[in-house]
Amino acid sequence: MEINRHWSRLQRFTSRGSAGMLFLAAAAACLMRGLFFARELYGLLAVWFALCAAFAVLAGISGRAAGGRGSLLEGPEAGEGNTGGSHKAGNWMLIVLLGCPIILFALYAVQLLRGPLSVQGTLNELLRWGLYGSFAYFAAVCAVSRRGAGFLAALWHTLGMTLCLSGLLAACGLPLRYAIAYTDSAAVSATGARLGGLLQYPNAFGAVMAVFLLERAIAAAEAAARDSHRAQSTARQLLCTLPLFPYAAALLLSESRGALLAAACAAAAALLRKRRLAAPLLVSAAAPAAAAALLCRQLARAGLAAEPLPGLLLLAGCWAGALLAGLWLCRRCRGAAGGPFAAMLLAAGLWTAAGSAVLALLRGRISGPSPTAAARGLFYRDAWRLAGEAPWLGQGGETWRSAYLAVQSRPYVGSQVHSGYLDILLNLGTAGSAAVLLMLLAAGILAGRNAPGLLPPLLVILLHGAVDFSWSYGLFWLLLFLLTARALAESHQHRLTGPRRDAEMNRRASAQQAGTRVLLIAVVCFCLILSALSFKLWKGERLFSQAARSSEPAVQSMLLQEALHYNPYDPRIVVRFAGLLPQEEKEEQLLRSLEYSPGDAGLHWMLAEACLKGNEPGTALYWVRRSIELDRFNAFKWRSAAEGMLQMGRRALAKGDLQRAAASAVAGQELVRGYRLLALQEHIKGPEHNDRSFEFSGGTEEVDAELDQLIAAVYNVQPLQTTANSL
Repeated sequence: MEINRHWSRLQRFTSRGSAGMLFLAAAAACLMRGLFFARELYGLLAVWFALCAAFAVLAGISGRAAGGRGSLLEGPEAGEGNTGGSHKAGNWMLIVLLGCPIILFALYAVQLLRGPLSVQGTLNELLRWGLYGSFAYFAAVCAVSRRGAGFLAALWHTLGMTLCLSGLLAACGLPLRYAIAYTDSAAVSATGARLGGLLQYPNAFGAVMAVFLLERAIAAAEAAARDSHRAQSTARQLLCTLPLFPYAAALLLSESRGALLAAACAAAAALLRKRRLAAPLLVSAAAPAAAAALLCRQLARAGLAAEPLPGLLLLAGCWAGALLAGLWLCRRCRGAAGGPFAAMLLAAGLWTAAGSAVLALLRGRISGPSPTAAARGLFYRDAWRLAGEAPWLGQGGETWRSAYLAVQSRPYVGSQVHSGYLDILLNLGTAGSAAVLLMLLAAGILAGRNAPGLLPPLLVILLHGAVDFSWSYGLFWLLLFLLTARALAESHQHRLTGPRRDAEMNRRASAQQAGTRVLLIAVVCFCLILSALSFKLWKGERLFSQAARSSEPAVQSMLLQEALHYNPYDPRIVVRFAGLLPQEEKEEQLLRSLEYSPGDAGLHWMLAEACLKGNEPGTALYWVRRSIELDRFNAFKWRSAAEGMLQMGRRALAKGDLQRAAASAVAGQELVRGYRLLALQEHIKGPEHNDRSFEFSGGTEEVDAELDQLIAAVYNVQPLQTTANSL
């Protein structure tokens, strides 16, 4: 009895503690722009890993009180009698799902030992996967608890409606900074305004809305199909169809073609597997789709800047109309004497009207040429070439962000590779890609076996991640693990049960107790180390922000030096601090920082600038060339490097050092010729994808003429005139 009482307390502690951790992560995802910017997460991660350590300690203590069983690290126990093959396969899939984030975490740790392209980027990814892995474990623990299914469903719907309504309310007139993205480019937005919500990026916001929309649409269709031959509970139907309209409206207002296509493909896959859902899905989602199209047209005319009162009334009216019409259609579909046929015809008419309204509004974006798709083709080709440099283990976290300026074949702007799969390949090579694919496969199998209705929204995450950088948002990984946990909670084979009191179970518990204690100590130590690391990074980021706001150089220098003490890996801090140092100290600081960021173009250029102010043309040319190799489509650097060589040559000539003056002038002319040739090649290719406006500037011609004059002064001859000029 005493063991059972301690076991019950352990179950309550683990389930409630896990629920609290899940809620914390979900709230942070809403408030921190979907967990996109790593520098915003350091404070959260410091608290998160500290709580994980405390949670593990308390769970271990409670487990020992329960007779050595029920530790957080032991995982869920199956109920008695569930020893079939499907149960064992489900356990293996769960182990794979929870183990792959640990493998990815370990691979990033290995990259730190090997010397990555960016230590800061690798640390960011390592901390992220520590968060994702622990979140997945808490979600699994919550799923196998007795009340876990209800909590996970409530958290899911709360998260979805918070994100959705925040965007819609902003479009209807309530102030929310950066919730709407405005543009003058018809290729980017057909209406000039796109809804980004709390994520502040329309494509990612649209993908999130597609995930929640498809989950509710499949649930509504399954409910309608299940109760087609009996009286339908109005409350159940109401809960299923209530969120359909806002999700659909938010998806349309985001104008995300990738999200729409991913949702369509996932829905088609679901209907191919369960053809009986086609008619219920058509009927239950017809009215919300039509109302969403109507709202989209009305708000688009106002540029998503409606007045608050009319906008809110329009939103409420469309929502109420969609809900009432949807319930009426579902009831007609269950009626007799031709009711289902008439309901199907009416639903088809509503779908046609909705499609016509959306096509009329977004025709240019849907049927016209897509410059963004062509640009992504360039990204992918350049990324494949970069991946070939380290195909097995990659080059560490944020490889594309660190190296895209060096490998880009055209002067585009894109610090994100726009493909989650390619991003993992660049970071961790085929080893990391295999782990991610295995994890996604395990998630798909768990969802398909336990809750097939959750497989389509999971497919949206997998499909959209292939064509955009949605996986750079931590929110998408949280959604994936939440979906899998909800599917796990649907299975009656995975429930925490009381301790089995047979002799075999007691012997097994005693044998595992020592190993569990060692594993528990390791987990606590790792969590404390990650918490301390996150705190140091947070402190460095905070001091850097304070220095950026200060206008006094002395205060800036003090704050930046302290920030560099806490975080010596961030190139932004180094560049800002080096700009306040004397010449010799600047070069030493930059050379030290290159050990942590060997591929950073900014550090190399600052070192080149420092050398251009010296008296060694060979050293200056070396660092200039290295800097330009890392950012060759930067017209400012080409021109500034040529001007720097000119000034160096003039200083040498004034001192009577003719050899250095001549060497500087010749080096400057080489830079001008390389700049002119590269600019000519880009001019021949045309202006498409020249996002950085890379061209040969007229001021460089003057610099070239002055370099000729410098050489003439060195050799005391007149500048040569070309045949064209003489004619």
